[in-house]
Amino acid sequence: MSEFLKFKEEPKKREEKPEDRWKILVVDDEEDVHRMTRIILKDIYFDGKGVEILSAYSKKEAMEIMRENPDVAVAIIDVIMEDKSAGLDLVKYIREELKNHRTRLIIRTGQPGYAPRKEVIMGYDINDYREKTELSAEMMIGIVITALRSYRDIIDSEREKEISKILNEFATSPPKGEKTGSVIIKALRPLMNLLESWNLRVSGFVETHDGERIEFGENPPEPVEIPLDRGVMWEGDRLYMKLKLMGKPLAKVVLEIEGKLNERLRSAITLYALQLSSLVENEELEKLFESSMYRMIHTLADLIEHRSEETGEHVRRVAEMSKALALRFGVDEERAKIIELASMLHDVGKIGIPDGILNKPGRLTEEEFEIMKKHTVIGYEILSKHDNEIFKVAAVIARWHHENWDGSGYPDGLNGEEIPLEARIVAIVDTYDALMSDRVYRKAWSEEETLDYIRSMRGIKFDPKVVDEFFASYDLLKSIRGRF
Repeated sequence: MSEFLKFKEEPKKREEKPEDRWKILVVDDEEDVHRMTRIILKDIYFDGKGVEILSAYSKKEAMEIMRENPDVAVAIIDVIMEDKSAGLDLVKYIREELKNHRTRLIIRTGQPGYAPRKEVIMGYDINDYREKTELSAEMMIGIVITALRSYRDIIDSEREKEISKILNEFATSPPKGEKTGSVIIKALRPLMNLLESWNLRVSGFVETHDGERIEFGENPPEPVEIPLDRGVMWEGDRLYMKLKLMGKPLAKVVLEIEGKLNERLRSAITLYALQLSSLVENEELEKLFESSMYRMIHTLADLIEHRSEETGEHVRRVAEMSKALALRFGVDEERAKIIELASMLHDVGKIGIPDGILNKPGRLTEEEFEIMKKHTVIGYEILSKHDNEIFKVAAVIARWHHENWDGSGYPDGLNGEEIPLEARIVAIVDTYDALMSDRVYRKAWSEEETLDYIRSMRGIKFDPKVVDEFFASYDLLKSIRGRF
């Protein structure tokens, strides 16, 4: 019978801390006023929190308390204390010097003649004005509750803006990572830091489809089955997230937030979690697409190499050396990766060249060479039809990797920096690897012959700066070539 019964866990009780109470500052130079105010307000319980009464008997004492406690929710201030304007001076200090516009300020005076209601309300940034003689216990409670509600709404509005701010920062610059778990943790970190700055205790875990588990906080919950198929939901203090990729489980997240969160803040956090889920799923989809694209490009490049009776290792070597050389020119990692993939398709246009010319064992005739040169344009026409950055760069490389620095190359006779950098880089590593490899029409050159040729073509066939960077990083390039 017990297997059919599941009792809901008792909510965890925790010791109430000072931050779990609303701070109310009473400013008056009469002890009886403080005593009566404490008696009236001591049992107030608003929005899940009790109150903490702070007492100041002078303007100076109140200033010090406000400096040290910017989270005072309500200040009940007498006007006349050490002098006739002490209370009003305190109001100006709070609003103008401390720049505190959150704390609700209630003026309470026993001598309205020294501080006329209209003048005080019009001249000072206060939230209420009361004469001591009109304040019954019931009215005092009502005024304080109203002030607390106003303070809470201000704090909630500010916190919503803070969540929106980090959400916008996250959306415009989503975290990157090799593993799903690390991406999720990076995305959650700004939210967790923000919640902890509000004295909320955060713990939880991330579990990914490949078995990775990352815990955070002092008391991460035990593994639990998330009661939803995909999306975000709250259950008590726990926020559950379940991510999927193309219908398959990707990750689950449990975020336990101990402390008071009203519906407004829960909604803001839910929005953050939904955006996080969407962006992480998109990031994983992009990685899957990139992996599939890499395999497709690799397969296509292999087919071209095999058709020309060359080995597929040539395109791998050209790709890795192109990336290494691109990084030498200050290209960022992401762009260098694009160049690496795109360079694998530099000879894709050879698909349109007849076998008799492509694999001719001897020297090509002038007419045959003109046909061979068309592989650059054919490659460009094939690749430029696709609206994808990798294919756009691949089209550029395919068309212009046989252009020469002095303008004597083909197909367009570009010279100098008219030739795109990507094409100039691929030109030198393609030549280097081709000369060092056996071809149907010749045997491989020696390393010395190859390097001498590249030096001799500096400023003629190759960009002088690319040649210089080639030799500056030659040990790395040579090691790359040696791996295949």
